[in-house]
Amino acid sequence: MKFRLFVLYSLLCGVLPDVVICCAAAAGVPLLLQLLICLPTAILLACLPFIGTGRHYTDSVRLYSYMMFIFGVPKLVFTIFWAAGRFLLGVPEHPALWIALAAGAAVSLFFLAMVFYVSRRIKVVDVELAFEGLPAAFDGLRICQLSDIHLGSFGRRAPYVRRVMEKALSQQADLILFTGDLVNFEAREADYYKKELTRLHAPMGVIAIRGNHDYLMHGPLKGEALQADADHLLDLERSLGWTLLLNDSVILRRGEDAIAVAGVENVSTNPYFSHTGGDLKKALEGIPEGLFTILMSHDPTHWRREILPTTDIPLTLSGHTHGLKYKLIGFKPSHWRLPESAGVYTEGAQRLHVSGGLGSAFAFRIGGFPKIEIIKLTRYGKLDNDRQPDVRIGNDG
Repeated sequence: MKFRLFVLYSLLCGVLPDVVICCAAAAGVPLLLQLLICLPTAILLACLPFIGTGRHYTDSVRLYSYMMFIFGVPKLVFTIFWAAGRFLLGVPEHPALWIALAAGAAVSLFFLAMVFYVSRRIKVVDVELAFEGLPAAFDGLRICQLSDIHLGSFGRRAPYVRRVMEKALSQQADLILFTGDLVNFEAREADYYKKELTRLHAPMGVIAIRGNHDYLMHGPLKGEALQADADHLLDLERSLGWTLLLNDSVILRRGEDAIAVAGVENVSTNPYFSHTGGDLKKALEGIPEGLFTILMSHDPTHWRREILPTTDIPLTLSGHTHGLKYKLIGFKPSHWRLPESAGVYTEGAQRLHVSGGLGSAFAFRIGGFPKIEIIKLTRYGKLDNDRQPDVRIGNDG
């Protein structure tokens, strides 16, 4: 996010509400209370020099997001409700004040629930997908899909990351696939958790791709410094023992049968993401024709944009959306730009699974509980009409 947007949000959700509250809505309250009202805004403004200069960038953005959502946005909501009640609807002073307080408190409580309950409660979700062309030796293959952990959102809070690793390992999957966004802004976010990440393993390996955040395009670094940090992140992931697919593929074998796992660099319809070199054709090079293929592509918009029209890949795994699918008066906010936002989607014989992910670029999740998804692949024949091809079962893990 550009620095000027941080400044704009600070003015809109910090300075403006404080001026209205202290000079009008709560003009008669004691000075100490007014200072307490303004304290979150002071913290927001104090974060700006660090964000602007790139010093302690990740920590500053995390603190900024806490202050913005728990205090700033609720104060803006309070201001809007109070001003609308007093000047547009003619509500008496005290009722208008209490209505505005209730609205602001409700918003603050919502974000507090996201921070202290939703973002810390990891769910394990079981998905069964049946395919006609799955080789017999891979019938029953269990894949653990992890995505969007965004390590920078947790500061130095190793216990959460440790719980993620423990829950993932306890599923005893055959294969672990990570569909991108390991960090938020800087490679050192992953350095803090190298010990925990090294624990991740599976009999058929851990395979990963990069998400948009893993190119560090949203952080403070530019030019050669950015490239050096991005290279450091790649080296770190490889040092974990993970297979990193950058427009590449691997062949996995069981007995005489084989499947391919391909990974493409990030491809997105978002005009604000710089080109990251995603090349689907290159990623599929060398895969024998007709071989069952699983494609990892971080952004689910890639599926409908290129994968469906140009390939017959039976299964694509994505992340990126953080599972944002709350319905507000009948529509989904993420559907403004992401029609495939969470779960399984089918077009003919091709399927897309979008992971809800484990973290967020903010210091907490808004799109629901963190999820570890276990995908079981099964095979069915043309005459197996009674077999349900898609079964999705959620549990608390």
